Formats: sequence, structure tokens, C-alpha cells
Amino acid sequence: MRKKTAILRLVKNKEFTTKVRISFATKAAGDDFDPHEANYVYTKLNPQTIKAYVSSIAPEKTYWKQYGLAETEIKEIICEDRYKEWFEQCEEIEIDNKKYQVFKYGGTKTAITDRPYKMIRVTVSRKT
Repeated sequence: MRKKTAILRLVKNKEFTTKVRISFATKAAGDDFDPHEANYVYTKLNPQTIKAYVSSIAPEKTYWKQYGLAETEIKEIICEDRYKEWFEQCEEIEIDNKKYQVFKYGGTKTAITDRPYKMIRVTVSRKT
């Protein structure tokens, strides 16, 4: 039990964490909506900010560890598992004023992995 609390304290410590901004959007049918074209209007909501441990991953490591990721700037986010649904449904992820692919549209560009001690590991690649 002691290891669990030490890991959670490390992830919440200000010296080791980075602010990750997660933005959501609402989908609505506009005035010119056509069901065959599915031209919805997306309205961005205020971003939510979480603290997470963020580290960079070298592109050569992603080739062996996670197939399908492009050779761009790739970040690894380790945070509590209560944010898993947020990462699955968000419209935009921003770390240090740089935008990254989201799980919803990225497919192979984003990966969410469950880790021990109620943590998740999110691997995201930078938008090109």
C-alpha cells in the first residue's frame, strides 16, 4: 500500500507535473444541416486543465513499442484513470502551447493504456 501512495504523490507533485489542457466541443445541427452530408456545427467549450506527468518519446522507440505512430513529436502522459473518458471524448489536447492528436479522430496516432495503481498512460503525437 505504501508504494501506491508514493506513486500517486509523485504524479501530483508540482515539480514533476505539467499542465495538460483538454478541450471539448458540442455538436449541433446548424441552419444549413443536411443529414446526407452530416455537416454538423461544433462549438468549442472552455478547456479543462489537469496535472499529469509528461515525457517525450524518441521516434525510434515508437516504431518498436507502438506500431502505426508517425515519426513526429510524441508525448507520453501519465495521469489518474478518472481522466480516461476525457481523453477518449476530447476534441483537442494542448501541452506547452502545442496541439496533439486526439483519441477520437487519431486512431493509431493516440493510444490509451491502463496501468497499475489506478493510472493510465496516454501516448499522443503532435498534429502536423
